[in-house]
Amino acid sequence: MLYSTALVLFGHICIIAAASSSGKVVVLVTDYDGGIYKYSLSGDVATPMKPSFVETSTKPLCLDYDPVYRQIYWDRRSTKTIMKADLDGRNMQTVFKSNSSVRDIAIDWETRQLFFADDKAHAIFCLNMTSNAVSRFISATNDEVHSLVLDTSRRLMYWTDVGHAQIEQATYEGTNRKVLTHTGSEWPTGLVIDPQGDYLFWCDAHSSNKDIKKMNLKTKTISVLLTGKTYYDATYFEGKLFIVARSDRSHFFTLSENGGQETSVSLQRSMSEWRRIKVIRYYGECAGGHYGITCNSTCGMCSGTDTCDTAIGHCPSGCQAGWTGDRCDTECEDGQYGVNCTQSCAQCEDESVCDKSSGQCPSGCRPGWRGERCDTECEAGYYGFNCTSTCGNCYGETVCDHATGKCPSGCQPGWISDRCNIECEDGYYGFNCTSTCGNCYGETVCDHASGKCPSGCQPGWIGDRCTIECEGDPRGFNCTSRCGKCEDWEVCDKASGQCSIGCEPGWSGEGCATECEAGYYGFNCTSTCGNCSGETVCDHASGKCPSGCQPGWIGDRCNIECSDGYFGFNCSFTCANCKIKTVCNKKNGHCPSGCEPGWSGDRCNKGKVVVLVTDFDGGIYKYSLSGDVATPMKPSFVETSMKPLCLDYDPVYRQMYWERRSAKTIMKADLDGHYKQTVYKMKSSLRDMDIDWETRQLFLVDDKALAIFCLNMTSNAVSRIISATNNEVHSLVLDTSRRLIYWSDVGRAQIEQATYEGTNRKVLTHTGSDWPTGLVIDPQGDYLFWCDASISNKNIKKMNIKTKKISVLITGKTYYDATYFEGKLYIIARSDSSHFFTLSENGGQETAHSLQRNMSEWRRIKVIRYYGECAGGHYGITCNSTCGMCSGTDTCDTAIGHCPSGCQAGWTGDRCDTECEDGQYGVNCIQSCAQCEDESVCDKFSGQCPSGCRPGWRGERCDTECEDGYYGFNCTSTCGNCYSETVCDHASGKCPSGCQPGWIGDRCTIECEGDPRGFNCTSRCGKCEDWEVCDKASGQCSIGCEPGWSGEGCATECPNGSHGFQCQHTCIRCLNREPCDKATGDCIGGCEAGWTGNKCNKECSDGYFGFNCSSTCASCKDGAVCNKESGHCPSGCEPGWTGDRCNNECPNGSYGVGCQHSCSRCLNREPCDKVTGRCIHGCESGWTGNKCNKECSDGYFGFNCSSTCASCKDGTVCNKESGHCPSGCEPGWTGDRCNKECPNGSYGVGCQHSCSRCLNREPCDKVTGRCINGCESGWTGNMCNKECSGGYFGFSCSSTCANCKGGTVCNKESGHCPSGCEPGWIGDRCNKECPNGSYGVGCQQTCSRCLNREPCDKVTGRCIDGCESGWTGNMCNKECSDGYYGFKCSSTCANCKGGTLCNKESGHCPSGCEPGWTGDRCNKECPGGTYGAECEMSCGGCLDGESCNKGTGNCMSGCDEGWTGPRCDEECSPGYFGYNCNSTCKYCRSERCDASRGYCLNGCLPGWKGIHCTAACPEGMYGDGCLSVCGKCGHNTSCDPVTGQCSAGCLPGWMGETCVEGCPVGRYGDGCTSTCHKCQSGQCDAADGTCRLQAKIISERGTSVVVFLLTGACVLILLLLLITLGIACMFRRRLRRLSMIPENRTGRDNCNFFAHERYSGDSSSRSNTEEFVTFNPLYAADLDVVSPAATSLGSNGNQQSLLDTDVPTNSAVVVPDKGTRQESGGISDDLAAPLLINTE
Repeated sequence: MLYSTALVLFGHICIIAAASSSGKVVVLVTDYDGGIYKYSLSGDVATPMKPSFVETSTKPLCLDYDPVYRQIYWDRRSTKTIMKADLDGRNMQTVFKSNSSVRDIAIDWETRQLFFADDKAHAIFCLNMTSNAVSRFISATNDEVHSLVLDTSRRLMYWTDVGHAQIEQATYEGTNRKVLTHTGSEWPTGLVIDPQGDYLFWCDAHSSNKDIKKMNLKTKTISVLLTGKTYYDATYFEGKLFIVARSDRSHFFTLSENGGQETSVSLQRSMSEWRRIKVIRYYGECAGGHYGITCNSTCGMCSGTDTCDTAIGHCPSGCQAGWTGDRCDTECEDGQYGVNCTQSCAQCEDESVCDKSSGQCPSGCRPGWRGERCDTECEAGYYGFNCTSTCGNCYGETVCDHATGKCPSGCQPGWISDRCNIECEDGYYGFNCTSTCGNCYGETVCDHASGKCPSGCQPGWIGDRCTIECEGDPRGFNCTSRCGKCEDWEVCDKASGQCSIGCEPGWSGEGCATECEAGYYGFNCTSTCGNCSGETVCDHASGKCPSGCQPGWIGDRCNIECSDGYFGFNCSFTCANCKIKTVCNKKNGHCPSGCEPGWSGDRCNKGKVVVLVTDFDGGIYKYSLSGDVATPMKPSFVETSMKPLCLDYDPVYRQMYWERRSAKTIMKADLDGHYKQTVYKMKSSLRDMDIDWETRQLFLVDDKALAIFCLNMTSNAVSRIISATNNEVHSLVLDTSRRLIYWSDVGRAQIEQATYEGTNRKVLTHTGSDWPTGLVIDPQGDYLFWCDASISNKNIKKMNIKTKKISVLITGKTYYDATYFEGKLYIIARSDSSHFFTLSENGGQETAHSLQRNMSEWRRIKVIRYYGECAGGHYGITCNSTCGMCSGTDTCDTAIGHCPSGCQAGWTGDRCDTECEDGQYGVNCIQSCAQCEDESVCDKFSGQCPSGCRPGWRGERCDTECEDGYYGFNCTSTCGNCYSETVCDHASGKCPSGCQPGWIGDRCTIECEGDPRGFNCTSRCGKCEDWEVCDKASGQCSIGCEPGWSGEGCATECPNGSHGFQCQHTCIRCLNREPCDKATGDCIGGCEAGWTGNKCNKECSDGYFGFNCSSTCASCKDGAVCNKESGHCPSGCEPGWTGDRCNNECPNGSYGVGCQHSCSRCLNREPCDKVTGRCIHGCESGWTGNKCNKECSDGYFGFNCSSTCASCKDGTVCNKESGHCPSGCEPGWTGDRCNKECPNGSYGVGCQHSCSRCLNREPCDKVTGRCINGCESGWTGNMCNKECSGGYFGFSCSSTCANCKGGTVCNKESGHCPSGCEPGWIGDRCNKECPNGSYGVGCQQTCSRCLNREPCDKVTGRCIDGCESGWTGNMCNKECSDGYYGFKCSSTCANCKGGTLCNKESGHCPSGCEPGWTGDRCNKECPGGTYGAECEMSCGGCLDGESCNKGTGNCMSGCDEGWTGPRCDEECSPGYFGYNCNSTCKYCRSERCDASRGYCLNGCLPGWKGIHCTAACPEGMYGDGCLSVCGKCGHNTSCDPVTGQCSAGCLPGWMGETCVEGCPVGRYGDGCTSTCHKCQSGQCDAADGTCRLQAKIISERGTSVVVFLLTGACVLILLLLLITLGIACMFRRRLRRLSMIPENRTGRDNCNFFAHERYSGDSSSRSNTEEFVTFNPLYAADLDVVSPAATSLGSNGNQQSLLDTDVPTNSAVVVPDKGTRQESGGISDDLAAPLLINTE
């Protein structure tokens, strides 16, 4: 049968039929605007049926009908769902929810598959209507799948493609896809197929086409059946097409499948143009007892009073007993019975068949079985007919044979005989009663089965059977006691525990089990411990002190007092410089009679105070300082030249470091000048240096690079740390504890700070000093101190680094350098070259100390405490450190304590002062202790084990393993019977490869007892004759085997088919070739067909055959005798019969000639067609195909192979019929199909394991048993099966016991502390800190005034972050002392007026501030440029813009150029200029010069030049600006620089005051007083009077000379004028253009010829590198200082003549700054050559 359906977009029609023998014809039509309408069709009349519709909204369109369940299927387009309902609209359900609209649906009701086209995915999907599984079969590559139809017999689908106007075909599985044809229609839809699958029909839904086409599927020919309307959908019914047209909304049409005239049928209403149609024959509901589409099928043998399902005939409650199949219409086969025939007949006697309904055995049961069905095997322990006999004591858990009562595996220990019902005699036990009882306590007898001693063992024996003697140390009852510490490792008596030769040192008592009391040690604990450190006691055995000795004592036992001259721990310190060499106290090192001269301290270990001073003109001088007296030390200096300046000291190696300034090197030497070395060669001079001797880093300031570098004194690597952007880094100091660098900047008069790495650089403060130097820091790093090296300032300042407050410690001298030493500043002053001074770090009166010589003003000072060279065996700065345990007779390095040749055995570290850690020994502790007993530590020198060795080891160091064959303590025990040639474990005696056959136990010392034998006694003796016990090793039976057994050990049962002694006899024809009884040869289960007798050795009589010859031959052809075994008829059967015995009709399930073909897996085991073998109603679960002969693919099962296998074990394939997993399930799953998760509370394979204590009793992981969300309180582990360890509690033991009193352990579930809490904690769990503000036990005490009201320490009450302002003390309960305030009372009251006290909390001054100070606390100096009370006054013109004295307004470093007076507020008088107006304008015209720099405003007086008019004209020049050239002065002298007159007269040939006039013609000589009277022409040489040869020549030469001189003079004058005018124009233009030349600070206007400002990148910042000046044309000659013409910088930096260079108009003259000139060697103002710098 072929069932077809059609599905199209936007409308559907469907026809049905009602219940009679032929059924009603019903037409179904979907209306896109309305619902689904039903019509009863009779002839050409369609009568509407009630109810009129089943869907009144949501735009139904697609339509199909399931005749089996009598339900219609349609789509709700607006909700994207597929619906179903009965024909009357009842039982409406959602079938499937799609992601987009559905184009069409088609149902194969036989295979229960619904195919649908998805509008969005452009694909065809299949919905399994049984499992609801959805699969994608066709992924369309076209525009639109529109109409869909099925050929169910061939399992093919066809669909139309609207986009490409074509029809495609594929299998149900989506394979063999191909295009059948291009339709010739623009919009093909309404696709249908005839029931035989021979023809396709379709419409064209486009309004421009009007036809219906038909295609022969074999020939692919297409014909037009009808034209005339815009047809949209069609369906096929009983030879006709039923059609709807878009152009006619009130009719449908019928047309023969072969074409012809259409017939119109009224819908009796108007519908939308989008409709679908379906025509069916409806039979109504079947009457009781019938089912099927036509209700012609009769229900089977359903259970009880149930009737079958009217659709498919299934029995809802199953079948009656004796019947099977989905429809319960198949009787059980022979041997099966019960509901669905799922039960097999049991153990009926004589193999009679049981009743198919009840399963009862009419002839009774076989032996070993009971019950009406003979399906209950005898209960364990019973056997025989009706199970009335009781079994004996069979071995293990085995039971006796239910038929014979024999024990198949032998007897339990303690019993013998075939049925194991005879017990062993007393004194024997085990298998076959062959083992003898052990050493049971008293007179008790061992257990007959196990051999165990019920009252325990005699002392010295252990084991369940009391056969193992105590080994090694254990002894006594059950070997639970241990031997005490017997001397020489003697083993004690196993029963009494006594040591026959006494105890080891440290132990006493009869059993040597009592350790010595504290304070005693040695043999019998008679020796007293020495002076051990602290409260520790000595070792009970050796008397050694484990934590060392009390000070003053040495020796392992701390019983040797220090030798004279030594003291302290381990006597490691040497008495220092005690007076008159008296001996110091041996505990603390104090000198009872005082110290030697030059030493101080309780231990006289403070060295001499030495003062080092560098003299820039001389060398380095040393002074020993005692009180205020500085005594020169010899040698008096270590450097007498090379201008030493910078200075530092390395106390580790006792070496000085200084700079050779002229050689640009850093040197070092011992204090006496020995071992002088060059440390570092620099590129320029050094400004300062400082050493961090702990990290071995030397920081230095490079004079040229103006940067700070770091020299690694170990590797000699140099790195740049600070690249200064200021003028001059001058003084440098280190805070070694915080790894910070501080330096003073002379150019900016400020102090900066950075880390050692140069990071976090910042300006700390502007110093208020002109030239800050001598920077030092106190050892705590809290305060900085510095001097002012300027001659105009006379003070030393101190700054609090935290608060940045600066105070003046002292004034009065020009201080240059300082150093800090033990609370004092040691100072050098430029103004006093014969003293140094000391000053308290808090200020006060300075003390002068004579240097006993005059030095330069440039000096540096360093004060040290010098300890001299350390005596042998000591090292360090103070020589207080004792050398470690150096190798041999070596002593350590006196500087850092290193041992040059390494360490003695037992010590390690660079200084050999670290004893080997436990477990290490030898030189440098590189060797590990061997196998010492009880993990005790070996001797750190020798490696010997003081407490002996672990089992398995021997030797003094316990590093020699036991020889093979021995084990245990000192290797004194002998190995047992280990397998083959292997040896036992040297420690435990265990045999790693097991035991030799016949022995067991870890050490293989226990012989197999009773029946067991062989390896590990796991084998058993074979069946020896008369129950003889076999050989334990080989298993051989000495007197032979029982019948049924063979082999040397009688352990080989006779092979199947043999029996008797040595298996010599052969079995004959037992049933199913089962083995006969191996002893007697009887066939237990009966005989093969054709034979009879106990041994089945008798053939059947003629006419009989089969088992026990109980069957009679049937209807063989021609009366022939059947085969006696099988009953087969040798010549075949009579017609109508089949089977080997010809006793059966062709059974259901066979077909074909001779019934030779078998039906396949037809549904419900229904018979197939007897001719074709086709399954009429489909296939069984697990099969598919027309003949149901194709098995489901792996991984699928059930009806139509539509179900997927679940979680089968190891991925095995499930049973393709039932879905059952043959090998069981994966862990975590159960059920026949492994599709049920383990019930909550179980997990693992078969759900056999129970979850542990999971949190909240939650189920664990069904696979692993892991508790997913953790454990119940008190439990932990992945499976929550481990109790919390000590100190933990709560869920998953994740909480830690808190602060329980005395370290007690909390409750593991609740965490409660049983004994209360530690101080600072409260709560049941002691996990709540005291509330803020309380502390102590029970939080009963209250905090004091902690900072910011923060809580104090909850235990001690200490204020952790300090106190509130005004309070101090650990608990902040002490008010600040007078004069202090603030946090930690660390701030000092500042400059309160009249010395009044400040407020102790805020520091405020109640009466105001001293002059020069401001702020609430009077700690803010007046801002720069202000001074006086409330800082209301403005400073004058102080030098370099420095701020004036904040109190008086005086300028401390003097006045800036152009100013004078104490406050520098008075301008210079006319004729004076410069700093403090000390310079005079000498040769300025009108004596008018610039008050600041002294530039001459109106030019110079004749004879002078330069911007200051201080340079006299050079030889050969004179007059204004030195622009005139001297004449020909006599004797080559120069003319007067003012008038040009030649004081020595003129050269011969010249005349006049300035000697610029040549002699008139005819005159010559000095003053032209001689006449050329002898010359022919009257003309002679003007110098010497030589006559010319001829007048012409003379005339020409005279003319040439004059012309030459005149021309040369003109050219020279012209060039000088051009240069002068060019430069003047250039600088005049520059004056107009340069905005960077500011007005003079005095307020003068720009008519000054020179205005200047220091420049460092912008006009607001200062630099000492350059000055910009305007140019005065009168000073052009000044440019001749360096070369005959003015100079400029060429592009390569070389000097070029202005006469050879195009001077740019945008240039300015750069004059080196005064400060720079002074530092670089004192070049004068007037000789400084201006340089041309391009300023564009």
